[in-house]
Amino acid sequence: MNETSVNIAPEEAPTSTANTAGVGLLKKAFQILDLFTDERPSWTQSELARDTHLARSTLSRLVRFLCATGYLMEQRGRYTLGFAAIDLGRRAQLQFDLVGLCQNILEELSQTTAETVILTGYDDIHASVVCLAQIPSRHGGLRVFEQIGTAYPLHSGATSKAVLAFLPQRQIDTVLAGDLTGVNPSSTMPADALRAQLDGVRADGFVVTYEETYPGVVGVATPVLTPRNQPLGSIAIAAPTQRMNQAELDAYAKLLVDAGRRVAARIAGATNGD
Repeated sequence: MNETSVNIAPEEAPTSTANTAGVGLLKKAFQILDLFTDERPSWTQSELARDTHLARSTLSRLVRFLCATGYLMEQRGRYTLGFAAIDLGRRAQLQFDLVGLCQNILEELSQTTAETVILTGYDDIHASVVCLAQIPSRHGGLRVFEQIGTAYPLHSGATSKAVLAFLPQRQIDTVLAGDLTGVNPSSTMPADALRAQLDGVRADGFVVTYEETYPGVVGVATPVLTPRNQPLGSIAIAAPTQRMNQAELDAYAKLLVDAGRRVAARIAGATNGD
């Protein structure tokens, strides 16, 4: 095991210099890990050295350490995130209280619009969005999701499309190549039209859908994004089509985009430890 051991901090008694060196190496290790994204999941050591500007000797030591601890895996000279990193992400996701961060904003939207307000979370394993919270309309108790935990596929409905639009292109392509039958089958959209709609969602920051989940229901949704622009879920307003005109749709879209930005700011603060 000696060949995989890497001293991340000097072994001498703690000093200011030793502590500074240890923190510096830790920052460099995170700098390496931060390069592994959905868009770029694998790297060679040469590519890591080029993008981090770290000395090859330092990079090699840190990569060996990250492999030894399970945070990276090596296969044929290329590195990907290891099971320790995956497990850490899973635990972080389980402990991340998205509902708690959003609850008062959802209540504000409900008070302002009197319509059904929904919060979903993105389930990457099942390629769906899951209802995390729902405040029914005061007008008539419209419920878009049957209950908390109900899931919809990524290609159908405002809550889903707000998430799908901000996924990596390869995941979008996978969805578009699959079965695109709508939750309400009469609303099924062909792949080309859906791709164009997703382009609009990315440009506008919101999506409007008509009768894609239930007949007679219009949905407006915006994504909930991390500081890296990755979707965690969506916030939506749903209402009967007969109660919605263009002016109201525009107003609700503006409210939702603002709500999404406020939640994103809270997420950034939470992930920074503020």
